[in-house]
Amino acid sequence: MGAGPMEKKEQMLEKRVWIELDKTDNFQDAKENCELANQMLLKLGVDKNYKFFAVEKQKYTHTFYNFSEGHAFTELDDRGKWFNLTYLGKKDDE
Repeated sequence: MGAGPMEKKEQMLEKRVWIELDKTDNFQDAKENCELANQMLLKLGVDKNYKFFAVEKQKYTHTFYNFSEGHAFTELDDRGKWFNLTYLGKKDDE
């Protein structure tokens, strides 16, 4: 069963931005990329429980990258994550 007309309209209205980490061949570089990306996310106002992290051995993917949403995490086969651009782009006084 597909998305109804209202669901499609809501999906189209959501503004998003893709943040992708560089491909790397070693764990230390991946770990550093995650730390820098997390510093950026904090500056953008993202909750500290939402963060990139690296592990040396993945179960399902061939990258070092994961993303934590507090209570769960996702292995990032494509090394990136969509974020809500409207939220991240809001002015401090909004």
